[in-house]
Amino acid sequence: MGKSKDLATGAAYQDQTESDTRYVNASGDSMTGNLGINETSPSGSLHVKGTSSTHGKIILEAGGSGGSSNNNFMEFNKHDGTKLGELEVGESVTNGGSLVFKTTPSGGSATTRMTINHNGYVTKPNQPCFAAYQYSAAGTTLATYYNPMRWGNVHTNVGNCFNNTTGKFTFPVTGKYLCFCNINLKATDGAWCGTTLIYNDSSAQTNSWSQNLSNSAYINVVISSIVSATANDSMAFTWHKDYSAPSTNNSYNMAYIYLIG
Repeated sequence: MGKSKDLATGAAYQDQTESDTRYVNASGDSMTGNLGINETSPSGSLHVKGTSSTHGKIILEAGGSGGSSNNNFMEFNKHDGTKLGELEVGESVTNGGSLVFKTTPSGGSATTRMTINHNGYVTKPNQPCFAAYQYSAAGTTLATYYNPMRWGNVHTNVGNCFNNTTGKFTFPVTGKYLCFCNINLKATDGAWCGTTLIYNDSSAQTNSWSQNLSNSAYINVVISSIVSATANDSMAFTWHKDYSAPSTNNSYNMAYIYLIG
């Protein structure tokens, strides 16, 4: 097998027989079982243990001279070598590091899901959310009285969870969602206006009403709620069909939904 290093004693490179299991070929032999560093009974494939005066520590040090060549990676694969995820630590600014978490969608490649930059700012580009303004029309009436709101400007729709034809948001994953809607201007002067958060086409989660005052009062009809939702259920911001609709005038009315976690 050639010249190898004694991992047990740290002895210099020397000749050894193939039956001597203490040695690993410097050019890259494979090993079976668990490897322990400062641990005589390793409980994992690699078990690193600190000493009485030091912590257990693994160091990855890049060999590049700057920028992306200074990035370090830790890859997580299936038994067949298919990449499931990746952790990347990169040099986002000179001597400043970022932490990037990646997962692999079915049939795809590792994609960034969350980044913590050198200042600690956290971004999650795939976080499900929707935001819109300028009420435009009603969807099909739900539970007899409630008209879903459709919007003239849906400027954010990460994951395409909101359907602007039905006026419904479909929850892509079970979790808690922040839901907010503000109707600042109603269509009919001097009329009541009522808004309701409808879950799964039938359950009224919360509602808010304005009095039959003049539109010049610009009274906010606000719904703000944290909804505990189940994946594939739906939710709609609605207005009561027996009273005034929201105004379609520009940006007075708006709504958004965001997955908190």
